[in-house]
Amino acid sequence: MDKRKKRYSIRKILTAAVIVSLITVLIVIALNPTPKAKSIDKFSVPVLTKNEKGALRRFNNNYHLEVGRIKGLKEPLDSKKDDKASAKEFCNRYDLVEIVDNEYYEIPHLRNSLPYLQAPAKQFLNLLGERFCDQLEELGLRKYRFSVSSILRTLEDQKSLRKSNVNATPNSSSHYYGRTFDIVQTRYFERGNSTPVYTYRLRNILLRELIKLQDEGKCYVLLERQTKCIHVTVK
Repeated sequence: MDKRKKRYSIRKILTAAVIVSLITVLIVIALNPTPKAKSIDKFSVPVLTKNEKGALRRFNNNYHLEVGRIKGLKEPLDSKKDDKASAKEFCNRYDLVEIVDNEYYEIPHLRNSLPYLQAPAKQFLNLLGERFCDQLEELGLRKYRFSVSSILRTLEDQKSLRKSNVNATPNSSSHYYGRTFDIVQTRYFERGNSTPVYTYRLRNILLRELIKLQDEGKCYVLLERQTKCIHVTVK
């Protein structure tokens, strides 16, 4: 057999081997499809333990307030009139960043707060979203977004909120300083779906990630009873 025929035979053998390998891979994929992610209503999540509940009430509002006063804005804003300028001008003036909807959380219309945080607090909020989604994926669940209900408050906001919220402290709030935000405990959105899902199962998954972050020294977490909110201050 001359060299030309020999090279041709080798190419045919290699081509056949590649084809067989591809067919084998396709058969394996067909026989073992990637499992579909589960909806949260078809998944069992353990209730919070006594220790977990304790961790979520270990640091009362005084701890949150102290962090805000030390690391946050120098003083509270008087009213929303301070936000009359554009978001960019407002952020530059107070060294804040705007918080908007993304793949991890949604910001509804805020009645008694403004959608701004200090940069470290926004970074933490995104980290929480990433870790929450990673945990959902690890559990084989669909991706869900949580809902942020309150962020930066002015003195005027706090006064107005006192009329309907017994948890809103009359004279001081960590929400004044750009390091604190509240998350609705039970309202979530499946990614790509605008219809809310109300469930304590997703809340428990999110709270366990927050406990880990608190144990890592990144935040304080307070589970509020009356308002059904998760109060978070970034350290």
